[in-house]
Amino acid sequence: MPVFITFNIYLFYGLVFFSIGCAVVFRNFRFSQLKVASTLWALAAFGFTHAFHEWSELYVIIFSDHIAPQYQLLTQWLCLAKLLFSYIALMVFAWQILSITNKRVALIGHAVLVAIIVSYLWLLIPDLHDLAVNKTGFLEASQYTRVLIGFGSASLAGIGMAVYGNSLRQENHHYGLYFVISGVGLLIYGVLSGLVPTDYHHSVPVLRTLAGGLILVALFKALKVFDLEKEQATEAKLTRAIEADKYKAIGQLAMGVAHEINNPLASSTLALDLWERKNKDHNETDSNYLYRARLGIERASAISKELLSYARPASGKKNFVAISDVLGSAVQLLSHRIKHHQIEINCSDDIFLYAEQVKLEELFINLICNAIDASPDYQSIIVTAVQEKTKVTVQVKDSGCGMSEEELSKATELFYSTKPVGKGTGLGLAICEQITSLHNGKMHIVSSKDLGTCVELTFYREYY
Repeated sequence: MPVFITFNIYLFYGLVFFSIGCAVVFRNFRFSQLKVASTLWALAAFGFTHAFHEWSELYVIIFSDHIAPQYQLLTQWLCLAKLLFSYIALMVFAWQILSITNKRVALIGHAVLVAIIVSYLWLLIPDLHDLAVNKTGFLEASQYTRVLIGFGSASLAGIGMAVYGNSLRQENHHYGLYFVISGVGLLIYGVLSGLVPTDYHHSVPVLRTLAGGLILVALFKALKVFDLEKEQATEAKLTRAIEADKYKAIGQLAMGVAHEINNPLASSTLALDLWERKNKDHNETDSNYLYRARLGIERASAISKELLSYARPASGKKNFVAISDVLGSAVQLLSHRIKHHQIEINCSDDIFLYAEQVKLEELFINLICNAIDASPDYQSIIVTAVQEKTKVTVQVKDSGCGMSEEELSKATELFYSTKPVGKGTGLGLAICEQITSLHNGKMHIVSSKDLGTCVELTFYREYY
């Protein structure tokens, strides 16, 4: 083959794999929720090292006549070492991509990878000295490297990526198709690179380049999902900021309404006091009416105070607060919603947490509201608080409709809600998770369809 054609083939060959590395490196995976994001560094390492290998191979092909005879075998071994190093990076990627597929595929794939490594070492290491001193030994080692490490790694990486892409397609993510195509490209490249010798036909390097091009194009399309994730995250932050402004305005309005309610309530209480002074000899029926009127006024006043406490902006100051008081306050504020439900609170008065009380009230109000919405009438909602040496655990458990695995995986995403349109904003659990995190805690949700939901909050103690 003319040198000009060989030069261009290997130039583009290396460029394709260098571009694969760049396509990965210049993506921002920092805020990605996709499992594949943590594996792609190994694919980038394979792309860069393989490109370096192909370009150095091009140098050896073109200038082989200028290499002294005593260094030719050493040069070939160095090229093989670079090829092995790039295949090892691909093997690491194969291991990681298989780890995020289903357990059966991961177990089989990992077992095959271990078998490949053991077989390669068993074939190569005992005869390493003999292999290094003659050309026949080099060809044998090269064959072991390409067939076992090259074909094995590329095939398993391709299978892992195809299985992962197919799982995304089943979840109706259109970009899953591109991961599948990338996996098919890796399989094709594994066959051409590992099983088909370079000198079999002059078209082999061209076909390898085309296979690499297929991987590059499909991977470039697949990785656009990370740009989409970033855009969605930015939009979510903007929408959340707008929603926060709305809730702030609603809170200010609630504070104003609560203040205005307190004035007529105070006037009503004063009027009752004056009436009692003028009518000291009222009968039992009048006393009963007075008692009921005072009870209603006191109840309205208590709700007004709770509303003021809840709507007041958070101060950012923490104090030791009793969990029982916070739960009682939250239930009292929700008294209008729990008429057809039974809220059972199991919490001793000696459980304290260093926290911001208003935020904790908001947290428990959101969780109890969700439990009420998910539960049919006359069902119990159980709130349990337990104190240990280093942590406080609070559980909110209902026996309502529950969530499927897919719904549970998205439960804390911003603006995701299983409630009908107009019934929920999709902010509740996201805010709960944020408040829990601000108080040095973690939120864990266990739920099954039609079997109810249990939200467990674990607060690790802070001492000040």
